[in-house]
Amino acid sequence: MSRSQHSLSELPLRDDTWLIGTSRLRAWVKEGESPPRRPYLILIASSNTGMVCSSNLVPDSPTAMQVADVLFQAMRHPPRQLGKACRPRRVALADAALLEPLQILLKEAELDTEVFVAGFPDEFYEIIRQLETHLRGNEPEIPAMLDTPKATVELLRGVFEAAADFYRAAPWIHLSNEQVIAVRHPNEHNYRYALVMGQGGVEYGLVMYTDWSEVERQSMHDDDPLLGWQDRTWNSLTYDTADHLPFADLDILEEHHFEVASEEAYPIGVVIEGQGQVRRPTREEWEWYEAALRVIPMVVREHLHSNSRGDYKPVEIEISVKTPRGVIKVGVKYPAGELPREDQPVERLDWGQGKAESDEMPAFDRRSMEGVMSRAIGDLGAQSDDRDPALARAQQVMYRAWEETNPAKRIALAHEALHISAQCADAYVLLAEEEADTLKRSLELYKQGMEAGTSALGENYFRKNAGHFWGLLETRPYMRARQGFAETLWRLKRYEEAIEHYRELLRLNPEDNQGNRYALLDLLIGIERYEKARDLLKQYQDEWSAVWLYSRALLEFQRSSASTAAKRILRQAQEENPFVPTYLTGQKRVPNQQLDYYGWGDESEAVYYASEHLNHWRRIPGAVDWLRTEIETRPQRKKPSRNSRSGRPRKRRGE
Repeated sequence: MSRSQHSLSELPLRDDTWLIGTSRLRAWVKEGESPPRRPYLILIASSNTGMVCSSNLVPDSPTAMQVADVLFQAMRHPPRQLGKACRPRRVALADAALLEPLQILLKEAELDTEVFVAGFPDEFYEIIRQLETHLRGNEPEIPAMLDTPKATVELLRGVFEAAADFYRAAPWIHLSNEQVIAVRHPNEHNYRYALVMGQGGVEYGLVMYTDWSEVERQSMHDDDPLLGWQDRTWNSLTYDTADHLPFADLDILEEHHFEVASEEAYPIGVVIEGQGQVRRPTREEWEWYEAALRVIPMVVREHLHSNSRGDYKPVEIEISVKTPRGVIKVGVKYPAGELPREDQPVERLDWGQGKAESDEMPAFDRRSMEGVMSRAIGDLGAQSDDRDPALARAQQVMYRAWEETNPAKRIALAHEALHISAQCADAYVLLAEEEADTLKRSLELYKQGMEAGTSALGENYFRKNAGHFWGLLETRPYMRARQGFAETLWRLKRYEEAIEHYRELLRLNPEDNQGNRYALLDLLIGIERYEKARDLLKQYQDEWSAVWLYSRALLEFQRSSASTAAKRILRQAQEENPFVPTYLTGQKRVPNQQLDYYGWGDESEAVYYASEHLNHWRRIPGAVDWLRTEIETRPQRKKPSRNSRSGRPRKRRGE
């Protein structure tokens, strides 16, 4: 025992009982980059005054030595309100296991303090609850699973087991967020509808709808998922780390040894009702979740078969499912219904982001630069190739539209341009992007833009200048219209038509200033046209972007497994961007938000690649495991980006 500890016996004796309690807090503490932890509290309070004498947080269940250290600290340096240093006559413990070892430590310190076990007043535990609330940022706790009426430990054990199996099966590899499965529990007459989350690598789990109209309504708010739920109920089971689970559920999980698939796969079922009220699923909803979590992987594995058009053949079946409480027969139907795809909204720019009270568009429209180029060409005295003066005037109006930041004025200028010349393809493009309210209407406008551009240029122009489009300024409105038409066909799942238009765009402009090769590659791999995808990769064999290099590695693995060629290509990809494997192997999740620009070779490019191509890797058997093995045997080298910033291709909405 140290000299300073021996001096404790010389402190004045106070006729007081100090209460010593230990508790694992219902709050999380995060330090630096370390994962959040749920610490233990050692708390000492005076029975006479009710004041806290001392406290400390420790990572694990406190030992007697740690408790003694806090006790000795309280004796030497009590709070100012308690007066000078002193030693209490009595110490009461809440934890009987600490009694004997603490008595030994006090005896070694030559303290004759009486130590005993006793029940503590509610005021002591109120201090702990107040601290927990403070550490949670004054946020209320989510209700516990067992708070649900009629919920039992065995029911929740079944939910956890099913959730662990579901996570390991990873059905999101095979199902997009538009491929909804109808699931009927035997205790219910009607189907409920399951949307599997996880294909994008951001959020994993299930969203449950009780009525098909809710699925349709959500599909109508594709540009803003929150918009359709402000006055409705959001019922979901998602996977996350333990610090997102209610503490009461963690206690149940640990006490009853529930199964969890990984540190990021704790199932969290909540129901968010109108005005943001949170509750836990009812017993009936928990039972449905258990059935859905068990049956969906079985359906994907045994009953969904490709229709060779990027989807699965219809199936309606009853499947026997084993639960801890017996075997049940679960009804399943795919597809759950037909979404009104053509009536879905057009994806729009988030004009108000960061400027809630403004009508201004925050982003600079690069197309406005073409007006500057056009004027510069005229100033240099170059001869105009405009054969239609009206079209030339209309195009000048569109240059003004591209420069305009007010959405309503942009649309008005597009209509003005069409009034001047019906052959103004760019006017149709702007209206397709910003005025069309449905995919059907957008497709019609893009088609009109293509036809207008074709008419304006003339058939002879196409024969003469194929291979040089885009470099010729007058071709760009047509190229924009055709690209928009191809993208919209993709969203409508008219894949074969979309492929042909992308191919034609690349034939007209092999240099591919628009980035159509990226869209075509993504589409071809997505519908498993691997040979066609390899041909496209060869067409641009000098391309060194993450999209190209990692796709080459993937397709070489698909063809030749872990061959020398596949490893060589993967090494080249890692040399150009070493950050990609972290996201493809799940070491990092794809973030919810991405930048509009990325630097070639840096982590932002890796995030973009993973957001678009993660599922391609997961759908080729063994590809992710091979990648994980390769990066473990060959550590990644951090490399500065080749270019600091570069324009990112527009995101495709194919799925």
